[in-house]
Amino acid sequence: MIQTSIETMGYELIDIECYQGKKSLKIIVYIDHTRGIKIDDCVKTTNAISPILDDDNALNEYYNLEVSSPGLNRKLILKEHYDKFIGKVIKVKLKIKIDNRKIYKGTLLERIDDSISIVENNQKINIQMDAIEICRLVPAFE
Repeated sequence: MIQTSIETMGYELIDIECYQGKKSLKIIVYIDHTRGIKIDDCVKTTNAISPILDDDNALNEYYNLEVSSPGLNRKLILKEHYDKFIGKVIKVKLKIKIDNRKIYKGTLLERIDDSISIVENNQKINIQMDAIEICRLVPAFE
């Protein structure tokens, strides 16, 4: 229901993170738009999804809702996210070691089916997407 509400407003739902605090649940919703995200977009989204969370009987505790843009070091989660950022530098943390390493950083070359290819130190590395624990863009500052 949250995703439908966000998409109806013209935004893309990037991710939802939940953290259990001592007194309440913290829910962070990441949204994006082709023109970027401003504070007004976060307020509008908060106002739209708060009633959905309030009506959720499974959520029987206090919660803090935070709506945010994905940021400069955004996570890449869906195949479409990888496709969108081909040519950009990414940092990949793997679930298990490959060639005695868990962390790779390089330029995203391509995504074919369930695999990505990056170039790190002039070497092409192929990584299965199901082996990725987390992948983030590396911000480029000029």
